[in-house]
Amino acid sequence: MADLLRYSLKVPKEEICYMSWTIDGYEGVAFLRNDAEDGMVSVLCPEDNAAETEKIISAFESEGIAIERLGVFSTEDK
Repeated sequence: MADLLRYSLKVPKEEICYMSWTIDGYEGVAFLRNDAEDGMVSVLCPEDNAAETEKIISAFESEGIAIERLGVFSTEDK
């Protein structure tokens, strides 16, 4: 089984619901977890889906959503 990757992002709070629903629409590619009320989110995906997840995040950016990328981490990282 592939390890999970966690994309740590800061996004406008008003975009979290839209982003979550959009990512859910890609059934099985990734999912968004709202980490805090300040716009911190994690997008989690299997390593095998990293390229598709990157495309989804980049598409949000091309739509004009201000995304601050804080890093990509393996869920195995401590």
